[in-house]
Amino acid sequence: MPVEGRSMRENILAAAVQLFAEYGYHAAPLRDIARLAGIQAASIYHHYPNKQSLLVEIMETYMKRLNSQLEMLLRTYDDPRERLREAIANHIRLHTSNKAEFFIIDTELRSLEGEQRAHIVELRDIYDRLLQGMLQDGMERGVFRPSDTKVTSYAVIAMCTQVSSWFHPGGRLSVQQVIDIYYQIIHQGLLLHPEGTRSPEESVHILPPSSALGD
Repeated sequence: MPVEGRSMRENILAAAVQLFAEYGYHAAPLRDIARLAGIQAASIYHHYPNKQSLLVEIMETYMKRLNSQLEMLLRTYDDPRERLREAIANHIRLHTSNKAEFFIIDTELRSLEGEQRAHIVELRDIYDRLLQGMLQDGMERGVFRPSDTKVTSYAVIAMCTQVSSWFHPGGRLSVQQVIDIYYQIIHQGLLLHPEGTRSPEESVHILPPSSALGD
């Protein structure tokens, strides 16, 4: 349903996100998107020329957000470990707070057409290159062990992306606790000289078992 204070364009986009994530791009007709946004089907064309433009805007918006925040933290931090921590935190926070949008990015690339597909693929490639450059820098500075940066970056991305599939707010662990755990695992795996002990800020306090992991 439309949200008060949100523009009609935003309502349409939110409806598209909901239906694309729930049913898939091809199974979500524009008339249903318009109905969910609270407008007549014909009125949607005043805001978006076609369904493909909705898909592109969703993917472009959130890939650019992911990229720009990674670029910012790479400029802000110089130490390879701090960069790694912040990159992991950025990825997990965005994916857990925008589950539907990133699910669409991960599953509907095949639905993009022509130049639009090439554009979104390039945005994903930019993210890969930024992460690989960060890892390569850490290796060259003798902090991370030498390894294939492309394979390593794919492993980090896959691990962090998967959090959104099982994490639920209000579960046993907070987002920050999950970030700490993932940082500990990835950090120790990458270090050229793994540490026997963790610094206080790297310590992870796991809560007692319960019925919910956040899943």
